[in-house]
Amino acid sequence: MSSISAQGVVERASAELSKRINGLGLRSKHHHSSSSGGSSGGAGGGDSTSPAGATPTPAASSGKTSVMERVTNALCGGGNSNSNSGSNSSNSTSSSPAAAAPPPASNANPPQTPDKPSRGSSPSSPGGLSMTGGQSQIQNSTHHLLQQQQQQQQHLQLQQSQQQHLQLQASTLINSNHHVMVGPSPPTGMPLGAPPTPTVKSIAKQMNITIPGGGGVNPGSPTFSTMGMVAAQKAAASAGGTPLQLRKQLPNPHLHHPYGNMGVVGQSPLILQQQQLHPPPIHSIEQLMLDDRFLSRFFQYFSPYERRVLAQVCVKWRDTLYRSPRYWSGLLPTLQCRELRQMPGCDRGKLYNSLIRRGFHALGLVGASDEDALDVVHSFPLASKHVHSLSLRCSSISDRGLETLLDHLQSLFELELAGCNEVTEAGLWACLTPRIVSLSLADCINIADEAVGAVAQLLPSLYEFSLQAYHVTDAALGYFSPKQSHSLSILRLQSCWELTNHGIVNIVHSLPHLTVLSLSGCSKLTDDGVELIAENLQKLRALDLSWCPRITDASLEYIACDLNQLEELTLDRCVHITDIGVGYISTMLSLTALFLRWCSQVRDFGLQHLCSMRNLQVLSLAGCPLLTSSGLSSLIQLRHLQELELTNCPGASHELFDYLKEHLPRCLIIE
Repeated sequence: MSSISAQGVVERASAELSKRINGLGLRSKHHHSSSSGGSSGGAGGGDSTSPAGATPTPAASSGKTSVMERVTNALCGGGNSNSNSGSNSSNSTSSSPAAAAPPPASNANPPQTPDKPSRGSSPSSPGGLSMTGGQSQIQNSTHHLLQQQQQQQQHLQLQQSQQQHLQLQASTLINSNHHVMVGPSPPTGMPLGAPPTPTVKSIAKQMNITIPGGGGVNPGSPTFSTMGMVAAQKAAASAGGTPLQLRKQLPNPHLHHPYGNMGVVGQSPLILQQQQLHPPPIHSIEQLMLDDRFLSRFFQYFSPYERRVLAQVCVKWRDTLYRSPRYWSGLLPTLQCRELRQMPGCDRGKLYNSLIRRGFHALGLVGASDEDALDVVHSFPLASKHVHSLSLRCSSISDRGLETLLDHLQSLFELELAGCNEVTEAGLWACLTPRIVSLSLADCINIADEAVGAVAQLLPSLYEFSLQAYHVTDAALGYFSPKQSHSLSILRLQSCWELTNHGIVNIVHSLPHLTVLSLSGCSKLTDDGVELIAENLQKLRALDLSWCPRITDASLEYIACDLNQLEELTLDRCVHITDIGVGYISTMLSLTALFLRWCSQVRDFGLQHLCSMRNLQVLSLAGCPLLTSSGLSSLIQLRHLQELELTNCPGASHELFDYLKEHLPRCLIIE
């Protein structure tokens, strides 16, 4: 560098420093906002203007400041000195990307000189340029602003981490299948993926209902206040931050807000919208327990069977539960007719109407008589259109009462008669209607071959037929005609002791499209009958041969060779099945459920074959006496297993159960 150019640099540096010192405190807000506006948004909530008498922070300063610092460092050697001004400048330039940026092209400065090593603290520089008080004041104020900015950033990061921790807790409560678990581990015995035990506080937190401690109506009692989405947005906006940070702090409406995926049934959209914008305040636990939004989420943590008791707590809970049919799905309302007779007629009418309110389309009557059937006709007129399924159990109803009841239920298409000993075959011929598609007859002593003939002739659209009758013979199965060949898909013949292989011949020729067949308890069935089934009913997906003591390994060979679509096989109490038959079954790739309860000849060698069934999801080995702990431990190879039953297995120990639970965490093990 020539002496002329060096002298020019010194003159320009002296002039610039003089301008800055003389102009200290005379800068306008507009000047500060224009010089710092480009980077204040990225400072994590920093102010866009500086107070009077303070210079912008190095992260927000212009390129001239950087040039002046480099010139001073080159001429004075103060860039890395131990003085206050030097240390402040060094820290700011190392932590701010804006200070390390190159100067604008418009500056007519010479090429930059590399920073020199520190030469110790000195009040004056070798070049004759002393550090004036104005420059020290500028750098001190800059250091003060940097400290404030770092404190604000740390406070904002702490708030964000706390908010993310709360959101993770709420999402763990809602999304029970997530692997991330926050808080205490679930109790022993709880299946993997089950939600943690809900509490009033956790549910309220999930719905953005805050429960602060103390300060309630009564001293020392908890207070409750609701916060909807609008209130949450306002609260988050008041905390400051960029729009992106605000969006991160807001709760996910699809996961946390009660209006995201549910609403109160029976209210107009306008009312729901008003409740969303202005949720009512909650000041006590009593108000919380009567809040519709809270109850709609609270009742989801109970089974339909448990909700029966909850509906008896108070009128509010009853009305909330009765309002939505989804709370009662999977339940069959069963009425004890002996208790119904003791109720006043108006109360019986209210009871029947409550079934409609809850969305029930099924009705079960226990101990019904002809008088009870007439009472249903008169007290329950809505049953004509709303009842689709009827179950009569242990009833003394006669053919006349059954006919009266079925004439009233014009929408009925599913009928079950269990233990109705007064119903005869003539009654079935009189009351069965073609709209019935599902029929179950069990333990009715007057039901025999003629009843099967009535079913075959009067129900052309029959889809499912279950029969448990001890006196049905092979001749009854000859009544099935081509009318049911395409409609009948499910056939269950349970404990039909008189059926033989000849009856199987009638089944496979008349009903070739069966997908589910149960011959449980048909003790006269042999391997030849199973061979007929395997050769002719190749659409079977479920086969039940339990309690058929004459079946051997040969039957399992027929099944494994021909039934390629079979998914479920039940062989309970087939005492002649050995490891050889289990080896045949292990070749069935489509099989997902296998039941071998009380198969007394299955050993550990057969379990080695089962370990090759990678698609097996349900396995029952209950009561198999020859299985040992060593053989059962090999079942950990079945990684897709979801349910394993090992009750009454002498070889199963507590150590084995712990070992299986450790290696099959997603499997329900029934001890």
